[in-house]
Amino acid sequence: MQTIIPILIFIFILGVVIFVHELGHFWAARRAGIFVEEFAMGMGPILLSRHGRPKNDEGEATLYSLRAFPIGGFCRMRGMDDESNDDPAAMNNKSIPARFLVMAGGSIMNFILAFILFFALAMLQGYAVLDVVSVSEGLPAHNAGLLVGDRITHVNGTRVDLQEDLSVIINASRGRDIAVRVNRDGVRHDFSITPELADGRYFIGITRRGARQQGFLAERPPEGDFRRISIGEGAINAGEMIVFHIRAPFRLFARLIAGEPMPEGGAVMGPIGIGAVVTEVYQITMEQERGLLDMILTMVFIAAFINAALGVMNLLPIPALDGARIVFLIIEAVRKKPVPPEKEAMVHMVGFVLLIALALFIAYQDIARLLNIGDYVG
Repeated sequence: MQTIIPILIFIFILGVVIFVHELGHFWAARRAGIFVEEFAMGMGPILLSRHGRPKNDEGEATLYSLRAFPIGGFCRMRGMDDESNDDPAAMNNKSIPARFLVMAGGSIMNFILAFILFFALAMLQGYAVLDVVSVSEGLPAHNAGLLVGDRITHVNGTRVDLQEDLSVIINASRGRDIAVRVNRDGVRHDFSITPELADGRYFIGITRRGARQQGFLAERPPEGDFRRISIGEGAINAGEMIVFHIRAPFRLFARLIAGEPMPEGGAVMGPIGIGAVVTEVYQITMEQERGLLDMILTMVFIAAFINAALGVMNLLPIPALDGARIVFLIIEAVRKKPVPPEKEAMVHMVGFVLLIALALFIAYQDIARLLNIGDYVG
């Protein structure tokens, strides 16, 4: 049960994320008057299906289906990959803005759900801020001159608003100097700090113990460095968390291209790897008897992260993804005529094959990481 339950939880989370994504496409298509031929959850053979109400004079209705393998889903729209010259309900006969919204609709819905989940977490749990409440004597931050009460605003010229941002940048430095800017009583101060390595992670010797904005369900009442957050602060934190999780994979990719080592915990993971993380988190939570609420909040965080990641991934200009279709719409707007459907379909087919190859490679890396066999890119 210690393994089966988290796997089921992960499948449920993944199913919700995919459902919301496809629902975004579905809703945008219906609003644009595009006929949706099938709305499917899962891939492979159909297990269950039913038709909705007829949506046109011909009595055609959308097929809603549940398929055998819970690894994806799709929203098949008329005229999406071929020409339907005489059908006003075909996607290729709609305006460029309408088609743009349909293609972006899935990611928009993922971002909306991610925002809602991060907002809920902020209001329930609170979040750590970057006010320095303790500086360890003799460690890098103390040696550089940081003081209790400083608010860190920038690191290496990049604005940071979250503890997660600061931790990623410090750990990615690999011991190289980082430029830290703080706000001290309204005055800007700049410092150069050299992180030190301990237990596999880099640190500078500051703590934010107690420096938390507190949510509604905080175990400790607001006192001293603790303060209840407002709805506006919760919304700002949710937006910052989405931006952080959008930027994180690009940071990892840039380090991979530059041939730099990945920071501790940084790796490209697929469903197998993420499922393993969910399983590990679940088992640790149960072993430490941290309670059902704590486990639920952790799973909500993972769901929010996956939504943000899927939203940005699908907007990348990679053939077979929504982002590539948006690129073709931009090309059509510039050329004043569409790219021939057969050429666009060929590009997407090649991209689909490459995506399958990439998925298999990532799956191999996930399995190798789990089994600790050989070297892997991560």
